[in-house]
This record gives sequence, structure tokens and C-alpha cells, in this order.
Amino acid sequence: MRRTAFGILSATAIFAQAQISPFNQRTAVPPDSSGNYRLLIGGHLHGASSNVSGYPASTVLASIDAINGTGANAFLSTGDLFLHPDRDSAQYVNALFRELALPLFNAPGNHDLHGSAFAGSRRMPVLLKFGKDRVLLLDTERDDGRLKGEQAAALNALAEYAAQAAGANMFIISHRPIWSEGDDRYSSLFSGNTRSLLNPDFHADVLPVLRRISRQGQVFWISGSMAGRAPSSIFFQPEEEGITYIQCAVRDERRDALLIADVKQGVVQWTAMSLTGQELAAPETYDAAWWRLQQGTPETFNWRLMPYLVKKNLIHPAFSYGVISTVIVMLVIFLLRRRR
Repeated sequence: MRRTAFGILSATAIFAQAQISPFNQRTAVPPDSSGNYRLLIGGHLHGASSNVSGYPASTVLASIDAINGTGANAFLSTGDLFLHPDRDSAQYVNALFRELALPLFNAPGNHDLHGSAFAGSRRMPVLLKFGKDRVLLLDTERDDGRLKGEQAAALNALAEYAAQAAGANMFIISHRPIWSEGDDRYSSLFSGNTRSLLNPDFHADVLPVLRRISRQGQVFWISGSMAGRAPSSIFFQPEEEGITYIQCAVRDERRDALLIADVKQGVVQWTAMSLTGQELAAPETYDAAWWRLQQGTPETFNWRLMPYLVKKNLIHPAFSYGVISTVIVMLVIFLLRRRR
């Protein structure tokens, strides 16, 4: 009990500082006098994994004026804001953060964890308040995708708050769609994702808490880990009454889009914002059934990427660890055989 109370108090201490963006120091704007507000949502803003320019996706940079023009109260990034934070941070400050008129908040993705640049922005959980509605940002790279300690306490605190705030909307932002792992309905749709070594028991540990929240309001869990061959920047799937699973991520492709959540009179209205001028259907169109229909037309492999992919794997720390481990194992076997 003491640990739970301490976790909630610790989370509350973090929440108190959450309204100011750690990237451009802009403050999340409260709802207007009628209680209405707008959220802009999207992730993987570094674009393609082959983007070695150090800048965000070209589709994002070309749309800065349009992004600012949304007048959103906050811009919520679903992770992988950077490709390499230390290498890219200066370019991001000049090209994105200084130009962005909206307060930016990011739920850390696997790429955001490298190096020390903007390390303070990785401290999760973070809570944003818009009237009686709440936005909870989580780090799903921690603890192999399981929600423990402060993060579990924060989610439970959200459920306790929801019981007292009938009709509130709760937006949960994470990089990994941990709700899809181990679920045959969704896991095959995101097979190229970074995923946990051991599937988090989301249905046993987290879903019951979401159901507690949904008794009084709406839960929207929005993630941003989507492999490069995804057919759309948007995935939108009502899971059950009061709970909706969403994904949104760009890849520096023609399909790139962001999500807009307009909250008016307590009701959330969703629209898709193309970053390339394409006509998009309503976000609700891009559900699991729509995604499955697209799986029959896979993207052809680009052989020109082979040198990059080989280099990327050779210089990755995991490759070095594997070589070192193999050498150690072989040396041990050699020494044991010599003793015989």
C-alpha cells in the first residue's frame, strides 16, 4: 500500500511540471471559455529509418505552417521523435522546435533513448490537463513494455480520477502499441514493430484498468510504432464500449498524415490531416478490417537500400555484443577442450 501511495505521489510530482514542453518551452493552452480544445497527434517524426540527414521528415518540415495553423492546444508525439538525438538535436532545434508554435510533448520511442540530448524529456509518466479531460504520456520502452512502478500507479490514479469525473475523455499516449502484443487480431498488422521480448500481459494487467476508466468516460490509447510498409499513417479501432486503440506515425511518404482530435462539449471528433495534400477518409475508416485488406499488396523490396541496411546492422551495438559473446563462448569451448 505504501509503495502504491508513493508511486502516485511521485507521479503527481512529475505531473505538476508537465504543462510546459521540454522541447520548445511553450505551455499547453487550456480549453476556451466553452471548454473546447484541439489536440494534434502523430509520431515517428524523423521519417524513414534511412533518413541520415539529421532533420525531421521532409513532409513534417514542409507542413510547419499548416501544423501551426491548426491552432492546437498541444502537439502530442507518439514516439521516435528523433532518429539519433545527440546527432540530430541541433538540426531539430533550428528546423522544428523554433518554428513550431504549438507546445510539443513526446512519449519516448526506442530511438529517443539514445544519447543525452533532451534526456529530461524522457522522464515519464507525464500528465496534461484540459478541463476535466486528461492526457497521460507513458514510456513503453521501459520494463520490456510492462507498466510498473510510477507508470502503473499513474494509470491507476487516472482510473480513480475518472470515477469522480463523469464523462471525461482520457488520452493515453505511448510509442509501442502494447495493446496489440499477444493479440492475434492486431499483432500481425504490426509485425515489423519493435516489440517486447516477453509479451506484456496487457489483457490481465492493463485492460481491467481501462475498463474502470471507460465506465465513466472514453479512453483513447494512441501509439506510434508502425513499420515502414504500413498502408496508412492511421489505425483506428474501437476495442469495446468506451475504449479505442489508435496508431499514428509518419514515414516521409505520400501517405503521411497527422490526427486532429477536436473536443467540443465533451465529445471527441476525429479528422485526418494529410501532410502531402492527399484526400483522406475519416480516421474511423482505417480500422483492422481495412488494414487486413491492404496486406495482400506488399511493397516491393528496394535493393538500393542494401548497402545502408548492411552498414546499419554492422555498426549497431547489438552486432558488436553478438560478436564479442560469440568469441567468448568459442574461447571457453576451446579452453575446455584443451583440458581434456
